[in-house]
Amino acid sequence: MIRALCEYYDNLRKQPNTDLIPLGYSSVRVKYNLVLKKDGSIGKILHYGDDEEADNAGEKTSNKKGSDVIFPLRKSVSTISSEIIDHRGKYIFGLEYDDKAGQFTDKNLKAFEKCKEVNLAFLEDIHNDVAEAYKKFMLSWVPQEHLNEPELLKLGKEFSTATFIITIEGGESIPLNRTAEVLEKWDSLYAASAYSEEDVYGQCSITGKFGPIAKLHDKIKKFPNSAMDTSIVSFNKESFTSYGKTSSYNSSVSVEAMRKYTAALNYLLSSKRPHTQQIGTTLILFWANTTNYEVPYLGIIGPIVGNTNGSSSQEQEEAIQQVLKKAISGKLANIQGIDPNVDFYVLAIKKVDRLGIRLFEKNKFGNIIQNLARNCDDMSFSEDDRQLSIAKIVKELQPTSKKDERVKDEDYDDTGLQMKLLSSILTGAPYPRTVLVSLVRRIKTDRDVISKNNNRKVKAMSYSRVRIIRACLIRNKKIEQGGYKMLNENSTDAAYNLGRLFAALEKAQQDALGGNINATIKDKFFSSACSTPNLVFPRLLKLAQTHIAKLGTGAAIYYDKLIQEILGKISEGFPRTLNTEKQGMFILGYYQQKNKFYEKNTDKGEE
Repeated sequence: MIRALCEYYDNLRKQPNTDLIPLGYSSVRVKYNLVLKKDGSIGKILHYGDDEEADNAGEKTSNKKGSDVIFPLRKSVSTISSEIIDHRGKYIFGLEYDDKAGQFTDKNLKAFEKCKEVNLAFLEDIHNDVAEAYKKFMLSWVPQEHLNEPELLKLGKEFSTATFIITIEGGESIPLNRTAEVLEKWDSLYAASAYSEEDVYGQCSITGKFGPIAKLHDKIKKFPNSAMDTSIVSFNKESFTSYGKTSSYNSSVSVEAMRKYTAALNYLLSSKRPHTQQIGTTLILFWANTTNYEVPYLGIIGPIVGNTNGSSSQEQEEAIQQVLKKAISGKLANIQGIDPNVDFYVLAIKKVDRLGIRLFEKNKFGNIIQNLARNCDDMSFSEDDRQLSIAKIVKELQPTSKKDERVKDEDYDDTGLQMKLLSSILTGAPYPRTVLVSLVRRIKTDRDVISKNNNRKVKAMSYSRVRIIRACLIRNKKIEQGGYKMLNENSTDAAYNLGRLFAALEKAQQDALGGNINATIKDKFFSSACSTPNLVFPRLLKLAQTHIAKLGTGAAIYYDKLIQEILGKISEGFPRTLNTEKQGMFILGYYQQKNKFYEKNTDKGEE
């Protein structure tokens, strides 16, 4: 996990327009783009900023507020001291704007000379196009000769607070401070400056490199609803000492790796990120290990968890649904900006005294999509069925009397089950057994109720519950992949046909007695028929003959023929008992046969 976070940190550094502030770097609000020609002369100066704003007439104009840009570490000092790739106008140009006179003066010559000295030395062995243009600019620029520089005069009094990135014509999107050569050299210089004679050296357990080992690990600062900083790695008792190593020397994590993984984790935990979801008291973090734009990968987790936190819109969820439908057929949809071979990570953590790891999954993004598509297909009876979230699945395990009421976390917090469900969905493994056990029990014991909130009828055997049962049976290999999406009249599974038989006997009773039924055979016998068929079905078949005798000739023939046809598929007679999986098959057979009777007006129950 720590290795994955270190890799993510490195990739964040390479992502375009990243807002990660790496160690050894500072964020600077930049207002202008100094575009140089190849010969080092000024081509143009542009307003810098990704956003646009509307003026009073409603026209779109350039954003003059600028945007935040990552530079090598800035140090605030009162004396003249240039930065590597300086962003300040007085250092770059050596000029100062006189507001009263409305012109430039050369009062900042010392600042320019210092900037020239520092940056020529730094860029000496860097030879990309923009670096070469900048070196030519510094060598040829004479501040006294540019007091009336047209591009600078356009800035006027704005020059006093102007900040700049430096680019070259034709490469305006890649500033000098973000080129790979500059980043590599600065990282090397910064890393060398961090070492001291007091450091303990060893082999890092994460990177395998030899270097200084972290005595203490940086704190994780932004865990939600926590007033105190926390840690993943910490040793604060003598009993944790081993082989004479104290503190976090025990973990043998280098200073470099420690700083990377803690910075990456704090980045993910930031409240403005689309990388988080919450299940109970556990936080779900997810990220794609890519150097490209990451957002297209991040909308997939919200619909699974059932708590989108505003990270995915209805349009995004519709797009995800289309992706899953296409992936079911084995064809991963071509989504712009997504590489199916990118590693995708899901990490679940909980705050106690320190951060506890509850789940860590890694897979190719394409495999994740395929597993999500399979999960959706496993619990679908039609193409219109959407992905059921973990929150929805867990809600279906509650009694019908509470299902439509607001359940507080402190009253019902089954985070452990939800973590297991999330792992099952991501990996394609069977659901936790308790899901099927709970659903079968709920269907057998619950009663249909009228919701107090909006007077809806909430069914014990709801469409969602049966969908989940089908998924459990498929993932437990009791049903073949893609099977039993509709009534399977050719099935030879005894439990499934017993469910069908019970539905036929119930329908015959309803047709025979009409509205004169206080309680159907389902109300009285469903649970026992599902559990112990041998004790119940002989009695039900005898009772059915009385009901069929009250029907007209055509209906009587229909039910008699249907019952005989189903009984013919129960070749070994009525079982004494049915285990949980067989009871699930019984429920599935009952539900599908009953819907077949009403297929012109199928009632799918409450979602």
